[in-house]
Amino acid sequence: MNSIVRDLKNIISGEVSNIKEDLLAVSEDFGGIIQKKPQVIVRPQNSADIAASIKYAQKQGLTISSKAAGHSLSGQSLNNDGILLDMRGLNQIHEFHPDRLWFKGDTGVTWQQVVDRSLPNGVTPPVLTNYFGVTIGGTHSAGGLGPSSFRYGTQADNCLGLEVVTANGDIVWCDPEENSELFNHVLCGYGQFGIITQVKHRLRKYQPFTRTYFLCYDDLNLLLKDEYFLAASENLVDALMCLFSPCIMGVSRTGNNGLKPLIKWFYRMQITREFSSEAEMNDDKFLSQLNFYRHIYTENLTFEKFIQPTMTMTFPESHAHPWLDVILPGSMAKEYIDSALEITPSFIDFRNTPIGSFSMLKKNSKMPMFSLPEEDFLVGFGMYPSVPKSHVQPVLEKMNYLTELGFQMGGKRYIASWSDLDLPKWRLQFGDYWLKLNEMKRKYDPQGILNPGFFQYEYEQVAHPKEQALI
Repeated sequence: MNSIVRDLKNIISGEVSNIKEDLLAVSEDFGGIIQKKPQVIVRPQNSADIAASIKYAQKQGLTISSKAAGHSLSGQSLNNDGILLDMRGLNQIHEFHPDRLWFKGDTGVTWQQVVDRSLPNGVTPPVLTNYFGVTIGGTHSAGGLGPSSFRYGTQADNCLGLEVVTANGDIVWCDPEENSELFNHVLCGYGQFGIITQVKHRLRKYQPFTRTYFLCYDDLNLLLKDEYFLAASENLVDALMCLFSPCIMGVSRTGNNGLKPLIKWFYRMQITREFSSEAEMNDDKFLSQLNFYRHIYTENLTFEKFIQPTMTMTFPESHAHPWLDVILPGSMAKEYIDSALEITPSFIDFRNTPIGSFSMLKKNSKMPMFSLPEEDFLVGFGMYPSVPKSHVQPVLEKMNYLTELGFQMGGKRYIASWSDLDLPKWRLQFGDYWLKLNEMKRKYDPQGILNPGFFQYEYEQVAHPKEQALI
């Protein structure tokens, strides 16, 4: 191990460490479920350091992975017994062009940095996640979803170009025209086909005022009907999300296992519209098109205030986060959500766990590695529990059950959240694209050194003996 540290220090300008405390600090991600400890941490100063590290890993038969903020949930950004690239030091925005509606930044730039730079210039990224502490490299590797994804797709769909270091250690620029095949597989590719070092991303202009309607539904069918209407209507709304709230109506004593809570679920839809002036706002005309049970509240904010997330990531270190996102065909959404909500009280604290849905249109998401069901209107179901690590196993079993149920109904997983897919489920996840995905892995990472241990593949190749991700 000391020889690896010495070798790397001789070939890169960044820091190299195998100090026990440093290794332990990067052995777990936000999910708190998977632990992997690398042999060595490299803190690169530039892309050349990453290229040199990859070439060294290739010669030594070591695996290599990249990690920045570490907000993955299933160990996607961890490394076992190889080299971990700590990308947090690569955190500069190099170009920012509000007039041309794009910026370019390092992979370790956070979306908070981008928003802070954007808002004073009257622009914003088209899609923002519900937490801004994640990095642009991380979300482009996963997809990146937010309340405006029904309109603009994933964050990856708004990428204009990438600097990538390949498994051969080459530094390559790729975009939809130049090296497009690599571009289309690095995006949403979880570091399997190359390591993102810089991102060029689209911006859009925003309107100065927002109005958000908080609407309560007591009928899931009507909620889904309105979700589809709002998502499919061109430029009618700018942000859309739904949260589900349980109301305990009593208990039943007729069940086989003792008392059973009687729960009525209500569904809150938050609809946000942007305006250039308050005079444009016409509530009556807009709301008359919808089928809500009650109009709870209307909130008027400047765009700058509206866009700031309400979600925080302050959880006890003793807790794990087995979060789940399933993307469903719209036609199966009600059946799936009803089934999921029926079993929810049996395994989590459903009163304190965020549960909700989001909408997408398949036509707005073009990334081949972001697998979607075969319908145009898609409904995402999300469940985000935080549980003590000592109690996480029964929750994981239910999450795997909900994953299986989603596949049975033609759904796909958003695999940035908790994912424990075996080979048959990976085949279901990618469907007809499965053979192409294997071909691309063979082409761009023939030795299987890039970020192993998460994806599984279906072809024989040389793999690091301690990290048999490729079979």
